[in-house]
Amino acid sequence: MGLILSAELYFRSIKRIKMYEELYRFLILYKKLSIPNIGTFALVRQPATGDFPSRTIHPPGYTFSFQPNVNSSMKDFFSWLGQALLISDREAIIRFNDFVYELKRKIASGEIVDWKGVGTLSKDLAGEIKFIPITKDLIFEQPVKAEKLIREKAEHMVRVGEEEKTSAEMEILLTKPGEKRSTWWAYAIAIGLLIIMFLGWYFSDHGLNVTATGNEQKLVPQKNILTH
Repeated sequence: MGLILSAELYFRSIKRIKMYEELYRFLILYKKLSIPNIGTFALVRQPATGDFPSRTIHPPGYTFSFQPNVNSSMKDFFSWLGQALLISDREAIIRFNDFVYELKRKIASGEIVDWKGVGTLSKDLAGEIKFIPITKDLIFEQPVKAEKLIREKAEHMVRVGEEEKTSAEMEILLTKPGEKRSTWWAYAIAIGLLIIMFLGWYFSDHGLNVTATGNEQKLVPQKNILTH
C-alpha cells in the first residue's frame, strides 16, 4: 500500500513539473498567462542598452510581471496545453485545474512556491499573493559591436539662413578662395597723408607768407631810350 502511494505521489510530482515546464513555454511564446484564482503573469521586454567603453550594444532583456486576480479567456490555452501534453482538451482542463488547486493550497498554507525560470510565489502579511521575479533578465539574443560608420562624401541638408544647402555645396562655399580686393585706394590715402604732413612741416618752418612763395627779385622798369 505504501509503495503504491509513493508511486502515485511520484507520478503527481512528475506531472506537476511537466505542467510548470509547459506553462513556462506558453508564457515565453505568448507573453501572457492567466491562472484562475492566482493572477496573470506577463513577459515584459526591457530596452537594449549600450556599453560605450566596449563599443557594444546589449540586446533587449525580458523579465516577468504579475497582477493578482486578473484572468482572461482560457479557450485557446486548453487546446494548446492538450497538444503539448499529448492529451485531450478535456483531460488538459482536469489536469490544469488540479494543478491550480494544489498551487493555491501551497500558497495559502504559507509555502514558498518556486517556479523555475519565472520566480517565487508566496503569501504576504495581508494574505495576498506575492510574486518575486527572477533577478536575472532573460536574454534571447547576442550582443553586437557598435562601430562608428564614417561615410565618405555623404551629403546631408544644412540650413543657412532661410535657405537649405547640401553639405557638398557648403564645403565648396567655405573652401572657395576669396576674391582679391583692389587696394589702390589705400595707396592714394597714404600719399595724401604724406603730402599733408609735408605741407604742415613746410608752413611751420617758413610761415604762411604769400611773398615767400613768390620771386623775391625786385623788378626795375626799363627806361625807353629815345632815338632821333
